[in-house]
Amino acid sequence: MRKNSPARWVVPPLAILAASAATPSMAQKIGAFEPTPCPVPLPYEGEVEGETYDCGIVVVPENHEADGGRTLEIAALRLRATTLSPRPDPVFYLAGGPGSSGLHEFASNPTLFQNMQAMRERRDVITFDQRGTGHSQILACGPFFAGIGVVGEIFDEVDIAEMEEIVEGGAAMSFVVAVCGMSYASVGIDLGQYNSVASAKDIVLLADAMGYGGRYDLYGTSYGTRLAQHALRTTPDRVRAAIMDGTVSVSEPGNAHTSSKLAAQYDTIFELCAADPFCEERFPDLRTRFIAVLEDLAAEPLVLDPPLVGSDFFRSGGFVTVDRIDVPFFNRLGVFNNGAGRGGAAAFVPMLVDALEDRDTEYLRDIMGRGTLPEQQPVTASPDAADVFTPDDSLIAPSIGLIVQLAEASLAAESGSLSTDWLGTVIGEMNARLLDGEPQAEIIRDFVELSLVPLQPTDASALVEFADAHLLPETATTAKALAGAMDRQQVRETFWAIQDIAERMSGGGERSGVPGVAMGMLNAVNCAEDVGFNPPEVAEDFVAATPYPGIGVQSVETYEVMYAACGMLPSPFAEADITAPVESDVPVLIFSQGMDSQTPVTQGKLVAETLPNSIVHVWPSEGHVIASRSPDGCAGAIAAAFLDDPMSRPDFSCSEDDYYRVPFDVAYGLVFGDAEDR
Repeated sequence: MRKNSPARWVVPPLAILAASAATPSMAQKIGAFEPTPCPVPLPYEGEVEGETYDCGIVVVPENHEADGGRTLEIAALRLRATTLSPRPDPVFYLAGGPGSSGLHEFASNPTLFQNMQAMRERRDVITFDQRGTGHSQILACGPFFAGIGVVGEIFDEVDIAEMEEIVEGGAAMSFVVAVCGMSYASVGIDLGQYNSVASAKDIVLLADAMGYGGRYDLYGTSYGTRLAQHALRTTPDRVRAAIMDGTVSVSEPGNAHTSSKLAAQYDTIFELCAADPFCEERFPDLRTRFIAVLEDLAAEPLVLDPPLVGSDFFRSGGFVTVDRIDVPFFNRLGVFNNGAGRGGAAAFVPMLVDALEDRDTEYLRDIMGRGTLPEQQPVTASPDAADVFTPDDSLIAPSIGLIVQLAEASLAAESGSLSTDWLGTVIGEMNARLLDGEPQAEIIRDFVELSLVPLQPTDASALVEFADAHLLPETATTAKALAGAMDRQQVRETFWAIQDIAERMSGGGERSGVPGVAMGMLNAVNCAEDVGFNPPEVAEDFVAATPYPGIGVQSVETYEVMYAACGMLPSPFAEADITAPVESDVPVLIFSQGMDSQTPVTQGKLVAETLPNSIVHVWPSEGHVIASRSPDGCAGAIAAAFLDDPMSRPDFSCSEDDYYRVPFDVAYGLVFGDAEDR
């Protein structure tokens, strides 16, 4: 008989892990570097693991202020300097999020990787998965989505339809944050230790363990710039210089500001137009005219009948057909501008304002492109879980599909490691149980338990215990034999593979995009360092102060839900301790981007106010994080020059190339022809 009757759910199903998760393994030595194969190999030509780059783990305490508590494994990847005599100060790359994986960012973003190369010419470059992210014992919320669905399916007293409505409705954020946070607490995770201050202390242990006992440099992107500021304050003697790219201020209510921060992008567009002779001549006083257009559209949106069909360019930004233009149209356009290069559609904004003043629909069709969509060819998609199984509810549906995908991949793969075979054995049984028609909730309950195994110390006993508790006797015998033959690294590789599964259990990653963001970590950091100190009135004040009514990428109502949810997570800091501006004499190079809708240029300038040795450089045409969008390596070259001599201003001349300007004249020519004026 299998040991998994519904009666077990009378006791919280995750409690089985609590005791082992809270106890550190005796084999784990804090602050020691253990070389390992890379969990995310680099796919770039010329990169050879073990020669040009290497990986390893460093054990850190979950609580830096307590002895003998739970420990964490931090996964790190080191790019070896290309010189034979590297400088002693390495660069630590700090990933975004919070909740993103530094290893995945390096492996999946060729432009970012390219921009790291100039710094690598003279010093090692290191990235790592911050605690609670990637392969550093990820705090993913996907397993708890599935767990909610399982509870609803097993207990008749629970109305699963109501639970689905809550998760999919306006209270989704509050519900998910609360369940995820409380669930991790139930298995011995101290969410109060998952924050920027603890991570700054982790960097010190990483540096020392990897042989860099002196000072080091930091390159932070997005949230990583906030982590860099906390490192300047928390470990001031260790940071030699810092680069902040896509800069956010620790003192700015970043999440509350989301309701209106897109305004800075439109400010930049109007400033650039006013400074451009071509644009200023044709579209004077653009800012005032834009405000009038927004007010007009708010009162009466412009309906397009027939719908406008976007050009290839606009379709790439999601404007396939446009049947009305209202204020939210410009919010969508701002998001497009942030994501695309050379300002996205920013160069077309003056013409759009011009056309909308007169509600000239033909002019709008000229701007956004005429024609019909290309004939759509039928797409033959691979069958997903819905073709084979009908999930019992939407909360467990992503996990059902994931089991099927993993089982198919396992069957197609050749046996090559104990880790692959162990996981294939487990997933194979779960897939077989689906085929046999066993209640899906039973299977997903075991899948949830599997996803949480890596929260325990790196020891084969965790795999053995899972097999005993959740597999059929015959399968369990095979799985236990495989686990018993594993060495410590093979156990770790199995844990890494399971962490990848946990990150995918909410469906396609924790947040849209690849790689995903660990929502448990994102919530723990944002609630403790930002949202918890800023009630909804702060978001309302930002909205009231914006000159552009209705322009923003998040509603105040959404922020209200987030604020309520954060009240359910630990708050380890006093506001004055964590949100005070960072003061430091360390040299800092601040990159901000004019089209950035996530960390606007105003934030970079705010950070610089208390950093007397800082240099601010704005890339006016670009969106969030210049290192991810500078195709010629210009951003990396400037960063490398700064690190070589942090007290001198680097040469910014490459950033003056035509690529890094908003091409108003080019856009106008595309609409009207080079020699034709409207």
